[in-house]
Parts: sequence; C-alpha cells; structure tokens
Amino acid sequence: MKRYLIVFEEEGSRERSLTNDLKAFVDSLDDGAQMYAFDGRVGFLKTRLNAQEVTNRLLKFAGSDLFFVADITSSDCSGRMYGFFWDFLKKSALANAAE
Repeated sequence: MKRYLIVFEEEGSRERSLTNDLKAFVDSLDDGAQMYAFDGRVGFLKTRLNAQEVTNRLLKFAGSDLFFVADITSSDCSGRMYGFFWDFLKKSALANAAE
C-alpha cells in the first residue's frame, strides 16, 4: 500500500463540496483503500494506485477545486497525534489481509 497526503485549496469559508463525496471517492479506488480526513482540506490516503491514478480518480469528484497529491510512503513522519492516527498511517492493509 502506498500512502498519500492530499491537500485541497482553501477558498474562504466555502464548505468543501468534496467532503460529502470522500466515501464515494475512496470506494472508486482499489479494494482496501482507506482515507483519514481532517477538516475537508487535508487527508491521508492508503491505496495501491500511483499518484497519477489517484489524481485521475479525484478529478471526477473535485470538480474545479484545486488539490495536491504527494506520495509519502517512504517519508519519515512525526508529530503529536492520537494513536489511531499513527495506526492508520503506519499499518499496511496488506499485513491485515495476511493475518
């Protein structure tokens, strides 16, 4: 599984139209894809697809909204977050499937 950081452009106080479509977006990806979303502007995605494939799928849901997708699979990360966040970010769905 690859891990991606997805960031959406903030446009004033407008609610993100994509927030309601995140489940549909993730469901449009491969089996086992998961997303951890913060506030509608930032999310972490786990999927087997490459960055260009993620972008192509996301274009169908984002409309005219601007976004950025970065592969962070091999990146070091740290911070102060809840344990379930680190579980999401660091555990691979492939390991779960093998159990």
